[in-house]
Amino acid sequence: MRAISRKHIALMMLLAFLVALTFSFTPLPGASATAQAATTWKGITINWSNVRRGPSTQYGIVSVYAPNTSVTVYASVAGQNVWGSPYWYRISPLNSAPLYIYSGLVVKAQSSSQASPPYGSGKVIVVILSKQWLYAYDNGKQVFNTAITSGRPSLSTPTGTFHVLRKLHPTTFYSPWPPGSPYYYPPTFINYALEFDWGGYFLHDAWWHGVFGPGTNGWHYDPVAGWTWGSHGCVEMSVKAAAWLYNWAPVGTTVIIKSN
Repeated sequence: MRAISRKHIALMMLLAFLVALTFSFTPLPGASATAQAATTWKGITINWSNVRRGPSTQYGIVSVYAPNTSVTVYASVAGQNVWGSPYWYRISPLNSAPLYIYSGLVVKAQSSSQASPPYGSGKVIVVILSKQWLYAYDNGKQVFNTAITSGRPSLSTPTGTFHVLRKLHPTTFYSPWPPGSPYYYPPTFINYALEFDWGGYFLHDAWWHGVFGPGTNGWHYDPVAGWTWGSHGCVEMSVKAAAWLYNWAPVGTTVIIKSN
């Protein structure tokens, strides 16, 4: 009987140990999911986006997402400052291998059930080329407007929906055209520049001009520059207006450029 009792006790202790071990490795139902769900949101990429293993360009590229790719953002973390912001978005669940995209390449996706203000929710910059005028909206309410100068007829400003890709303050522009070309310009200091389309299309100040607005995208007389054409495709404005826009619009801000 003594041998049998010891065997029973040993089996009971082993069973108790296995039960305790099972519970120690079983997470509480819904605990981690709730924590993730409270901070997650849906977004879309606004350009070709490198997916990296960490919040810096020093980390290897795991994948490349095309523009308008849907992503789920699980967290925002501070990392390398690339285009004026140090934040990177984690696009993998917190209990899996980390994957990151730079915050300047992702904007929040608008739900189809959301009401649509005149120019969507959040901050939106609208340029109307026929008026040579720029408007800034915050949740559908106009908060700023200014005269601009867009591209000359032979180098027109592209139309469509874009996003602020990066912000530069200050910077220097270099001509993509060689000396001797009718479009060449010498290295030019710029105070405030917001790139909205790859290929060197910026919203920026043009301190060398004294007038902006209707007619300035064609051949016109400028009290500072004399007879001159419009821009090379950028959207130019006064230094004061460019400074306001630079301080107001973060990377990712929607930019809508319309003909009329």
